[in-house]
Amino acid sequence: MDTQTTTIEQICSHGSKLAAYIDGELLPREELDLELHLVVCKSCNHELNEQKKLLRALDYVLETEREIELPANFTRVIVANAESRVSGLRRPQERSKALFVCAALFLLVILGLGSETETVFAAFTKFAEQMFTVAGFLGHLIYDISIGTAIILRSLSYQFVFNSIVSATLFIGFVVLTLFVVSRFIVRSNRF
Repeated sequence: MDTQTTTIEQICSHGSKLAAYIDGELLPREELDLELHLVVCKSCNHELNEQKKLLRALDYVLETEREIELPANFTRVIVANAESRVSGLRRPQERSKALFVCAALFLLVILGLGSETETVFAAFTKFAEQMFTVAGFLGHLIYDISIGTAIILRSLSYQFVFNSIVSATLFIGFVVLTLFVVSRFIVRSNRF
């Protein structure tokens, strides 16, 4: 069939469009031109019929073929085999090899950049400086918020606990109740 196809393509330029015609991939104008050509050219018409027969035969075989029944533990066996064959992840040398490969790729990138290496590193340095600045700002922000919260809680707790006997009694009652609930939870969790 290869030799027949090549001879049709050599004889007629429309022979290469037959597969696209069958698949519906041609534009409407190209499809019309090919259909008009098929009326005149017997070799292209014969080739089109042969390709249609082949596709029908494939469809018939694929439709009538029975499905393969798999054993019940098929998935478990496949997973066990796959896990046992993954030996590269269990070797301690794998990390050093991965580091070596990454370093080699980095050097290849540097060599590939050529004269633009300095420009790229300057842009990377500027980006890293900006990221460190943002990280420093966020670190200072979290630190300042936590210090402010601690100061506010300390002043509130001082006024709440030490200036009122009722508040102190409520606070001690809350602590005792919390200890009681926690101890009951621990006792129940030890039973099971």
